[in-house]
Amino acid sequence: MSSKAGCSRAAEAGRPRRAGARARRSGLLLALCGLFAAGARCAEPASTDTIREFTAFATPVRIEMPAADAVQAASAAERIESYFQAIGRDWYAFGEGELARVNAALARGEPAVVSATLLPLIQRAMAFQQRSEGLFDPGVCALVKLWGFDRGEHVDPSGTPPAAETLNWLHDSQGSMAGLQITGNTLRSPRPLCIDLGGMATGTALEGARQLLAQHGIRHALIDIGGSSLLGIGMRPAGPGHAARRWRIGLLDPGTRRVYAALELAPGEGVSTSGDYERAFVAGERRYHHVLDPRSGEPSAGAASVTVIAEDAELADMASTALMVGGPERFTQLVKRLDLDYALLVSTTGALHMTPAMRERLMQSNGGRVPTLDWQGHRP
Repeated sequence: MSSKAGCSRAAEAGRPRRAGARARRSGLLLALCGLFAAGARCAEPASTDTIREFTAFATPVRIEMPAADAVQAASAAERIESYFQAIGRDWYAFGEGELARVNAALARGEPAVVSATLLPLIQRAMAFQQRSEGLFDPGVCALVKLWGFDRGEHVDPSGTPPAAETLNWLHDSQGSMAGLQITGNTLRSPRPLCIDLGGMATGTALEGARQLLAQHGIRHALIDIGGSSLLGIGMRPAGPGHAARRWRIGLLDPGTRRVYAALELAPGEGVSTSGDYERAFVAGERRYHHVLDPRSGEPSAGAASVTVIAEDAELADMASTALMVGGPERFTQLVKRLDLDYALLVSTTGALHMTPAMRERLMQSNGGRVPTLDWQGHRP
């Protein structure tokens, strides 16, 4: 699935990643030790922990279910893996699944029939496109392909931006989610349209996994998709005589790729980070990354990364994309419009912009201080 942000690695604090496993996006680092310590090695999970690792959406996925019934946990993990594999195929804009077939029809100017599973996702994407004032628009799909960001992690580091004439022509000729028409289960677009749901679908996947965990009676779990889309269910149970602990993550500095802050999650929260790094190439003195601004068809500017926490993982996923495109100038306006309590934007100069609630959460998670970056004004 085409991802929304060029981002990070996913691992426990100090836990080496599997060889060759590249995350879709960066910005978050799981810290499952209970007490956060950058670079510290986590203790081995208890024998009652169930951990499942696999690849979906072209990125590593990790599910941890501590203190769960082994049979129930294994069944839940199997169903989640099957679910992720299915939607990773059917919701991928450029593959052989359902969305690719829908895109082929819309590109030809033909109506496209969609399933009862995909239709609500597209409807929510349309609603969020309006709510975000067009800063989130999956209709940039054809532009993603033009820039060469349609191949997952395989971005040519020596790439070059498309010719201005080609970019402008394609941008002007393509439709938008704002113009998409829905009648029953049939989509129509007055102009050629290609839909890329990568900016929200991992959040949708996490919400689907939440339901599957509940169906299997799993009360505590952490699901990590590519290190930057996460969902924490319940808390991390502790042994006899010890209190349960909240799930904790580390935030990665988009300039140095080092952990610069810890962040605790309340039970049930989802987290999404969008960023401008790993899925990118540099030409001249400019970094070109795959989070495209629908207004120009070019990579967004001003924000190096955005992290959003919300009770709805799908909302967090979409919002981090919209805030990334909006940049520092639109941050305050957008968090109010999107009704976000917890949002953090790191600008390309290293300045931190955050909501009051995020500032308080960071202080609580970092010994009463607000973390800062050491490269303000000059990105490494």
